[in-house]
Amino acid sequence: MSRLKMLLMCLTVMLTSIATSQQLPQYRQFLLNKSLYNPAAMAINNQSFVSLVGRWQMLGFGLEPKTIALFGQTKIRKKQKIIFNPASRIGQEILPIEKKRNIKLVHFVGGEILSDQYGAFQATKFAANYALSIPLNTKWKATIGLSLGLNNHSFNPARAVVLNVNDPMLPYLGGDLEYDAFSQGKINQLNIDGGAGLTLNNSDFFISLAAKQVPRNFLTIGNSSVNFDQRIHWNAMAGYNFSIANGLDIQPAVLIKKMTPSQLSYEFSALATINYIFWAGVNYHLGASTGIMVGMEVSDELKIGYSMEFATSRINYFSNGGHEIMISYAF
Repeated sequence: MSRLKMLLMCLTVMLTSIATSQQLPQYRQFLLNKSLYNPAAMAINNQSFVSLVGRWQMLGFGLEPKTIALFGQTKIRKKQKIIFNPASRIGQEILPIEKKRNIKLVHFVGGEILSDQYGAFQATKFAANYALSIPLNTKWKATIGLSLGLNNHSFNPARAVVLNVNDPMLPYLGGDLEYDAFSQGKINQLNIDGGAGLTLNNSDFFISLAAKQVPRNFLTIGNSSVNFDQRIHWNAMAGYNFSIANGLDIQPAVLIKKMTPSQLSYEFSALATINYIFWAGVNYHLGASTGIMVGMEVSDELKIGYSMEFATSRINYFSNGGHEIMISYAF
């Protein structure tokens, strides 16, 4: 088999896998960005922050998947009421007695802005997230989360490379009905996007279950002759934090994803935190890639993380791997 035929075959396999199993972006540092998979996970990271993630996948082919995500969250805090006595000359502050409740609900709000480009396709998403955390006892808490927003899909014919059906070495002259439908019709589709999730966690263990793109194409805004056929994406994540020594923690985790009709996707990750400042780890995507992760807390507010991956399939012959950068600021 010539190198050209091998390259064309790999491109076909890559684009097919993207179309059938990667409608949503893939992130290597999923342990640090749980809320991108599940809005309820905002309660696991019990702080306010804003993060920026950039990811470049399968470099070397051209028109590779590229993702930029800006997301954040904050906890809703009740303001303490101060009562003044208008009959008093001094106007002394009176602090009301707090109600004693056995269960204190905690609310989180957040959002995300996402741009995902893969070949000739591009998806842009704006979403608002909400999570309600319910303490079960002194150690465990359960959280439910919801996400609602808009998702715009577009197709750029200028970025599409279509082979001539008679001679692949000649320019395209028509004959691919699916491509013709995309290039001649209205090639933008705006959808109402939504998702939901659940989490259960304590100080060391967490488990997360979520579904994304739940409305699919049910609520479409505007007219389009192209159906981007959004599918529901299910994901389950679990991890445990082992305290090995003072200042040394190791957290293994697993991420399982499913989108019909593709098979289950398995990702494994292990992250070691040193002196609560530095971290390093490995990630393995079964049948697809493996990689490393490093990062540090530059200050109490600023975190920076980086990951590099290498394909473990035959695509490795033509790809230079991928990179992901994360910057997070807590406030």
